[in-house]
Amino acid sequence: MQQQDTTQAGERGILVPLGLAGLRVLSQRVGADGALEVTVIGSQTRATCPRCGRVSAKQHDVRSRRKRDVALGARRVALVLRKRRFRCLRCRRPFTEPDTACGWRRRTTARLREQIGQQALGRPLSHVATEYGVGPRFVQDCWGEAVAGQFAEDGRPLDETAPLPTPRFLGLDEFARRKGQRYDTILCDLGDATDGDQAVGRRVVEIAAGRAQEPVTRLLERLDDPDQVAAVSMDMSGSFRAAVELCLPRALIVADHFHVVQHVGKALAQVFSRCAATAAGRSALKGQRPLFVRASEALSEAAAAERAQLAEQFPELAAAWTAKERLRAWYATASAQDAAAGLDTWVAAVARDGPDELRQALSAFRTWRSAILAFFTFLPLRLSNGFVEGKNNRTKALMRQAYGYRNRHHLRWRILT
Repeated sequence: MQQQDTTQAGERGILVPLGLAGLRVLSQRVGADGALEVTVIGSQTRATCPRCGRVSAKQHDVRSRRKRDVALGARRVALVLRKRRFRCLRCRRPFTEPDTACGWRRRTTARLREQIGQQALGRPLSHVATEYGVGPRFVQDCWGEAVAGQFAEDGRPLDETAPLPTPRFLGLDEFARRKGQRYDTILCDLGDATDGDQAVGRRVVEIAAGRAQEPVTRLLERLDDPDQVAAVSMDMSGSFRAAVELCLPRALIVADHFHVVQHVGKALAQVFSRCAATAAGRSALKGQRPLFVRASEALSEAAAAERAQLAEQFPELAAAWTAKERLRAWYATASAQDAAAGLDTWVAAVARDGPDELRQALSAFRTWRSAILAFFTFLPLRLSNGFVEGKNNRTKALMRQAYGYRNRHHLRWRILT
C-alpha cells in the first residue's frame, strides 16, 4: 500500500487529510462505539538509537497503541498507532521509535490537547471536560500548556518573580479573593496613546498576592525600567502610595477621580441617613436616596423638581448634594492652569457652608491634594482606574462562574489571559 495522508470519514469512503506528519494510514473503520478508528504507522523505515545515536533499520517488533485524535465533525477519531521497536546493531538492545504525533507516553495527540487548551482559555474547565468526555484534571493540564504558550507569544513571564516590561502609565487596585480575608493587587498598563476618547494598548500586567505595602513593593520592584513610569493611577490607598513612592520615585501619583467623587458621595450618604432618621425625614425621604445619589444630568425633569422640593425642606442635604455636583463640574471643566484655584475654592466653600460629614471628608483632600491635581497633568488621556475597575468586575464574574478559586495561581492565569 502506498504512503497516504488521508482518513475515511465514514462507510462511503469520503477522504479527508489526516494532517499528522510522519504517519501513514494502513486502514480505517468505524468501531462499535461509533468512533472512526484509523490505523497508522510511521512513514520512516529506520530510526535513531537514543543511546548511541546509530541509525537502525532492523525492526524488532510492533505493538499497537490506541490514541485519541481531534474529532471529525461529530464523530470521534481514534488512532491505532502501530508503534515499532527497532534493534540497534551496536548496542544489541531494542528501542522504540519516537511518537511525534502524541509525545512520550501520551494517549492523545498534541493537536487535540492544544484544541482543548484553547477552549479552556475562555470557558470553565468543567464545561470543556464534559464536552470532550475527559476529566477536569486533564483539561487543566491542557489549559496550563495553552497559557504557557500564550504568555511566551506575548512576551510575558509566567513566573511570578521574573522581570516585567514597564509601561508608561500604570493602574493599581485591589480585589477580594475572599471578602474581608484575602485580597490581591492588580497592576495594569493604562496605555500611552489615545484613539478618540479611548486609550489603546491597555492590558493587565501582573497580579500580586496581598494588598499591603510589602507585596505591592515586591510587585513594583519587578519592573525592568522604573524610570520609564510617568504616572500611576490609584484610589486613595496609603499602602499603594507608600509602595509607589519607594519604588517609582519619578512617577506622578494620580488619585482616581471616580474614587475622589465617591469619597464625597459617601459623606453625602451619611448626611442623607442622618436627615432620613429625623421625624420629618422618615416619610419625606423614604425611597428618595436615588434623587441625591444620581448625577444631575441623569435626573428627569420631574425627578429634578422633586429633588429641589426636598432640598428646601432639608438645607444640609441640599448643601451636600450641591458640593458633590460642584466637584463633578470642576473635574469636567477645569484645566491644568486653573485646577488648583478651583479645588481650593471648592474646599473653602465646603469648610464654610458644608455639613459636618463633608467637613470631615476634607482631610483626604488635604492629604491627597497633589495627587488629585495630578489628574489634570494628563488631560488628553484622562488617566483613571476605569480600565482596572473593569478588570476587577471581570475577575468577580470569573470567580462566580467557577464558584471560587482555591488555587490563586489558576485565578492569576485566568485574569492575565
